[in-house]
Amino acid sequence: ATAHAELPTAPRELRIEMLRRMLLIRELEERLAGEWQAGGLPTAAIHLSTGQEAVAVGVCFALRRDDVIATTHRGHGHMLAKGAPPDRMMAEIFGKETGLCAGKGGSMHVTDASVGAIGANGIVGSSPLMAMGAALAFSHQERDLVAVAFMGDGATNQGMFHEALNLAAVWKLPVLFVIENNGYGEFTPRAGSTNISQLSDRAASYGMPGVTVDGNDVDAVHRAAIELVARARVGEGPALLECVTYRWRGHMEGDAQSYRSAAELEEWKQKDPCVRHRRALLGEGALDDEGSKTLADEARSTVDAAMDFARRSPEPGPSALVTHVFSPEPKRVQPASLGETLTMTASGAINLALREEMQRDPKVVLLGEDITLGGYLAVTTGLVDEFGKRRVRDTPISENAIVGGAVGAAMNGLRPVAEILFSDFLTVCADPLVNQAAKLRYMSGGQYSIPMVVRTPGGAGLGMAAQHSQSLESWFMNIPGLIIVAPGTVRDCRALLKAAIRSDNPVLFFEHKLLYLTEGPVPSGDDVAPLGVARVVRAGRDVTIVALSYMVQVALEAAQELEREGIDVEVVDPRTVAPLDTETIIESVAKTRRLVTVEESPLRGGFGAEVVARVAGRAHGLLAAAPVRVGAGDHPIAYNKALECLSVPDVERVVAAVKSCF
Repeated sequence: ATAHAELPTAPRELRIEMLRRMLLIRELEERLAGEWQAGGLPTAAIHLSTGQEAVAVGVCFALRRDDVIATTHRGHGHMLAKGAPPDRMMAEIFGKETGLCAGKGGSMHVTDASVGAIGANGIVGSSPLMAMGAALAFSHQERDLVAVAFMGDGATNQGMFHEALNLAAVWKLPVLFVIENNGYGEFTPRAGSTNISQLSDRAASYGMPGVTVDGNDVDAVHRAAIELVARARVGEGPALLECVTYRWRGHMEGDAQSYRSAAELEEWKQKDPCVRHRRALLGEGALDDEGSKTLADEARSTVDAAMDFARRSPEPGPSALVTHVFSPEPKRVQPASLGETLTMTASGAINLALREEMQRDPKVVLLGEDITLGGYLAVTTGLVDEFGKRRVRDTPISENAIVGGAVGAAMNGLRPVAEILFSDFLTVCADPLVNQAAKLRYMSGGQYSIPMVVRTPGGAGLGMAAQHSQSLESWFMNIPGLIIVAPGTVRDCRALLKAAIRSDNPVLFFEHKLLYLTEGPVPSGDDVAPLGVARVVRAGRDVTIVALSYMVQVALEAAQELEREGIDVEVVDPRTVAPLDTETIIESVAKTRRLVTVEESPLRGGFGAEVVARVAGRAHGLLAAAPVRVGAGDHPIAYNKALECLSVPDVERVVAAVKSCF
């Protein structure tokens, strides 16, 4: 049998296959340890699971091939137990083109979509979120699949762990959370970070079963996993399985392991799960010495072949550096006629876009706090009446669970649209957005697409002070893999949101709170704006204003005032911060020879600085005057109304900036 083969159904053969797979994991990782010691691996950090093989095999052998697993930086064993091919895994760890992830994920991020692995992950505590999101997709699709999250004991101290378990329990999702309790969170013993002796007790907080088993007994792990997976599969909800085990090697290779004694290590080596299972099979007569030797020889020859494959495989070429960052965008054909023009608010336009896309595609689901009631700013009002609570889902106040769950769901067939109550709260869930949504396609070598949208209102103007009034578009501009949208007109609120929902990429969609009540024309037809293409919203010949989000409205008002003074302003709305349409901006500047940028965020490190840098790099000789940036100062937004108004650009400041160019 190989890692690709279907698992035997007869109990005796299944238990022999368990030993075969455990020996394969052990042999591969021991070989990696030797390679690291010899300087043969292209990484400074590799994390091995020697001594923990029974957990990976016991759990994964309780799963079907189409069930999914989310794992950790110590994920080789889980991947092999689920059926990943050793040769391509080894090639990935060596960073080769033939690796499972084309050399882009490496040891900590190796994954194989074909066997239901949704990623090994270097972020402690992320696997529960990913698995919870996958389970949401399965529940919504009414498929009898189960998701499993593997994690170390240290992950149970992460907020992501608790948010994932809570939401999975509330929605009764088909997910099993597996703790590999090896006694240490990196270098810190469990007693130094957790004041309970049995981690499965934490399940009681969420109303789910919690079970603790001997993690070095593959049969015990398998029995528990079979039972808990079965109840999840029939709709009885999640469970927490703690497997008490021990890692023989350090947190990573090169770890001096000064935090534990040689005697402790030797004590646990006497509980070797591979030796223990081999003895059990021999004692039962299911295996003899010759058969046992054959299994060990098979493991060595398989790893020999994997090493040979990895060494012979080519390195990825330079062009691979920029592939798999984004999924290809679907081709769109704009209708010949967009029908009559309607007048509505931006809030209404966003609501209309959501309704239309949910009608068009049953895979679109909404997640967020109080969204069945419209949300804090009433943007989603009425959608639950048409689509029901399966597609319009109220969540707890759990930003990590909302966004992390959306990532896992997007990887498994849904198109989630998550709402974060205020853009300031993106700081709370930055990890699943920045380290998961933006990177998982790339790190998997293009195995996954992440079709999801995170909607969030931002900006000042409502007297909500510094923690509810920020404009954070430029924060995320520096994250490859994210599309950043910030509409400045009512029409584009609908047209860009429709495009974002149809995109196969993660889109962060900023909606300015003051724009919600702004009225404007919206075509009645299927108006879908291309992502990454700016719009000239007012043509002019004397000066170009590049304005972002609600500042487009401010710029248009300033342009009207300047027109009375004989200055003809062209207003360019970039619409998407990333990708940024430099060409349209350059074309405008080439015509007007003057540039003013207007944004609501602070100037330091801001969007305007990026625009000016691009123009300076490509068209500085065209400028008749130095470019001018208008934005907020280097201070938080104030509560006092007069101070709040001073914080952000207004028409008067934009007019003055334009005049300074002449």
